[in-house]
Amino acid sequence: MPIILGQLFLVAVIAYLWGSIPAGYWMGKLLRGRDFDIRDYGSHKIGATNVLRTLGRGPAAVVFLFDLSKGVGPTLLAVLVPFLNAGGWGPAIAGVATLLGHCFPIFIGFKGGRGVLTGGGALLVISPFIFLISVVVIFVTIATTRYVSLGSVLGSLAALVSGLIFFFVDLAVPSFFIHVTFPDLLFLVIAPALVIIFHYDNIGRLLSGTERKIGQKVQVEEKPASSPANPSSNIQA
Repeated sequence: MPIILGQLFLVAVIAYLWGSIPAGYWMGKLLRGRDFDIRDYGSHKIGATNVLRTLGRGPAAVVFLFDLSKGVGPTLLAVLVPFLNAGGWGPAIAGVATLLGHCFPIFIGFKGGRGVLTGGGALLVISPFIFLISVVVIFVTIATTRYVSLGSVLGSLAALVSGLIFFFVDLAVPSFFIHVTFPDLLFLVIAPALVIIFHYDNIGRLLSGTERKIGQKVQVEEKPASSPANPSSNIQA
């Protein structure tokens, strides 16, 4: 037991630090200078959606791929390296830890993103089929409503519900083509739930009808959204 706990602790540390790499934050510094902090604009997050609205499509595409890889990398490492697999628990721990690293990155004061892409990257490794279900829900929602936040919430909910369904189907029919282990189930419940919780402010704006749609830009030349001169500039990530 102590050995397994040590393995899981090592997996969690590696994944958290990996997830803490703040691509969106650094992209802002690279393109706008050392005094620029993307968290002063838009949603105050470092995710690809805020990068899209603040810095443009090219930087957003780079951040999109990087944030996705932050979920894939440590989770895949826990799958492939026997010592880090820890009896099948390693990938689930890695997936949750890297998501938390993205949302609370140690390198920039624990203020990061909402974890959609990083959690999605981990989901891709843990359950490609459920990942596909989630992606379809996300893209259909965004295509029909143009709300990224709504797509992220519904996609996360789809992953959570699918995980529960396939886990119990797998118990009843062991030969079923989709296998969801108990560690997988914990990830499929915890990670999507966290993503939904981290969208609490977006959900409030969706309900009030003030959420902005994809494609609406942020004027970075203006004072940051946290400034008293511009207190109402608040959008989703």
